[in-house]
Amino acid sequence: MRRILVATAAAIAMLGAGPGPAVAANNYPTEVVADYVIGCLASNGQTQDMLRRCSCSIDAVSSIVPYDTYEKASTILQMRQVAGDATAVFRSMTKLDEIVKQLRLAQIEADFRCF
Repeated sequence: MRRILVATAAAIAMLGAGPGPAVAANNYPTEVVADYVIGCLASNGQTQDMLRRCSCSIDAVSSIVPYDTYEKASTILQMRQVAGDATAVFRSMTKLDEIVKQLRLAQIEADFRCF
């Protein structure tokens, strides 16, 4: 487990170090890239192959969706998981569905490219 996390950190550092399209085009913060890759690894298995695929996936998403849209969609999805009346607006507004749809479509495209 520790070896995978170290490898993940090294891969993420390389993503931020080079002139890759995700960093150059959309300026996704390193911690967002790391969070995405770690979540992807947790969901799909912590192998070297999966590290490559998960890194590819965030690169693909970032080439399709600008960071501000990604951030909005992520916030909406997180707020939809919180129970209560105070967060009901995040579940009921159709305008917010469109923002989330952009992210979902980018993730589908990333799956085609990387998995």
